[in-house]
Amino acid sequence: MRHQPILANIAFAAFVIGLLITLVACGGTRAHYWDFTFGTKVLMPGVAAGGIGVIAGAAWIWRALAMNNSLSWRLGTIGLIGSAILIGIPTNYLWLTYTLPPIHDVSTDIGNAPAFVTLLSWRQGAPNPARYDGPAVVTYGGEAMTTALAQKYAYPDIKPLERLDSKIPQHDYVARYFWRALNAVNGLGWQVAGFDLKSGRIEATSTTLWFGTVSDIVIRVKPAGQIGVRIDIRSKSRVGQSDAGHNALLIRAFLVREIGG
Repeated sequence: MRHQPILANIAFAAFVIGLLITLVACGGTRAHYWDFTFGTKVLMPGVAAGGIGVIAGAAWIWRALAMNNSLSWRLGTIGLIGSAILIGIPTNYLWLTYTLPPIHDVSTDIGNAPAFVTLLSWRQGAPNPARYDGPAVVTYGGEAMTTALAQKYAYPDIKPLERLDSKIPQHDYVARYFWRALNAVNGLGWQVAGFDLKSGRIEATSTTLWFGTVSDIVIRVKPAGQIGVRIDIRSKSRVGQSDAGHNALLIRAFLVREIGG
């Protein structure tokens, strides 16, 4: 029985140490003390501490159930759950990185992806260039293919949004969807970099919670046929080879919000 409080203390201490390391890794990256790659290296000891916390916490709860007592239940519970969260988030990221294609540029139009204009100056110094990566060759599922094809395989739902209405003038219809798109961007909490109704272009950025990595987003609203409107959106990470599906999630969130209106 005396080992039970020791296990709980180890689990709690490992969680606290892991949390502190994680906060330093993420905070330093967000504050631009170091780049994303170095930040992930700083994070690794925190993940290891979380692993120790999970093992000690699991051993604690096993003894608690076996001995039918709740000694040090607060420390043991906090240590086990907190450590599980610490290792769960990066483990999920690694799994997505392994199972999804190593791409970081996603567009609803892979043949003529919307181009950045205002954001070109914002992206200065970014490791990933502003040009569309569609023709770039990557390896996915053991096969070499273009980024555009890998996107089609992994995210078949990422498609343009098209609408028709013959009851109102087309330019008014396009303008309506342009302002709806801008409202959707604001509703998602993205930072608007610029917008131009005449060209139908909206540019914005989205920043991740933990490391503060940035995805640049460009939306294009244009006439389609004689009575329609077409909305395309492209999202690209400034750093990293694989986005673990993040840019596709941003595009999905926009399309869902835009469709919902």
